[in-house]
Amino acid sequence: MASGRNDRCRDRRSGEARGRRNGLAGAILTALLIVALAQFALPSWAATEAPPAGTSAPPPAAAGATPPSAAPARPDGPTEVKVGMYLTQLLDFDMSKRSYYASFWLWYLHDSPEYDPHATVEVANAKSDSVKFASLDTSKGIRWHQEKHGAVLAEDWEITRFPFDRQKLVIMVEDGQSDTGRIRFVADSKNSRIDPAATVPGWTIESFDLSAQDVTYNTSYGDPTLSEDSVYSRIVATITVKRQGIRLLCSLFVGFGVAFLLALLTFFLDFESMAGSRIGLCAAAVFAAVGNKYALDGYLPPASTFTLADVIVSTTFASILLAALAVVLMQLTHKRAPRFARIANLLLCLATFAGYVGVNGYAVASAA
Repeated sequence: MASGRNDRCRDRRSGEARGRRNGLAGAILTALLIVALAQFALPSWAATEAPPAGTSAPPPAAAGATPPSAAPARPDGPTEVKVGMYLTQLLDFDMSKRSYYASFWLWYLHDSPEYDPHATVEVANAKSDSVKFASLDTSKGIRWHQEKHGAVLAEDWEITRFPFDRQKLVIMVEDGQSDTGRIRFVADSKNSRIDPAATVPGWTIESFDLSAQDVTYNTSYGDPTLSEDSVYSRIVATITVKRQGIRLLCSLFVGFGVAFLLALLTFFLDFESMAGSRIGLCAAAVFAAVGNKYALDGYLPPASTFTLADVIVSTTFASILLAALAVVLMQLTHKRAPRFARIANLLLCLATFAGYVGVNGYAVASAA
């Protein structure tokens, strides 16, 4: 009897244990089923609530805290580029070819990673230009470009007062692609200057100036967004130089002085016995003046104004002409009116001398 009761108790306990195990297994299966259903349903609602890939959701704001304001956007407008120049050499002033040579450093300071002045900036008035030592330094918190130029520059020489002329040589630096809507130059005048070792034989360097200006081109270059003109920013360096002209006056114009003296000598020869010699001196004066004129024309460019050189040339040929007219007049009058011939010869001599010295002296004094 007792053993039967014990068997029934053991059976009851084992049945309860099996029930608990079956309940635990059912709970685990139910949990796994819920997780699986959640994984299948996740794309339908996560796409609308999850932040974009590569970003993180902002942390929840503390109670009562004010959300941070957005960072201010960079104002629309052109990139400002500070441009400076250090001039190291001025050479080969060639007035007949309208050019000179200059060597100089350029630097650009700006904060736009998209802008590369090495690729787009040009020397606008250069006949030829070589660039070397191009570099970029960003270690100082700003984009600092440098480059060195050796350029043959076109120059419209002002020769009205030659050889006592004062020239304003210009170097024009301009971006060849970006107009003022994208790039605007600012002159770094504080750090721009001429190397003290840069000297030009026969010239005195008086001043150096660096400025920024806008230049307008009367075309849109086919840009469909522009209606008429294009405006570009430009940096202009102006170097003022003064010629030391006394030596050049003596060397270039000596032929005209010799021609004048030959013409003047004819008035002192006897017009009866030395008429042939007077004509020969006039011819020699003409050859001296013409030869000097050819040499001068090879040195100077053509000019649209009446220059000091034109004054000297014109008065020299006028003196020769007066001397030749005096020879002809003396031959016509010295036999019939010898007294009148001598007086006329003297007056023409004085007029030639006074006119030549007076006019040229005043012109040289005004130009110097």
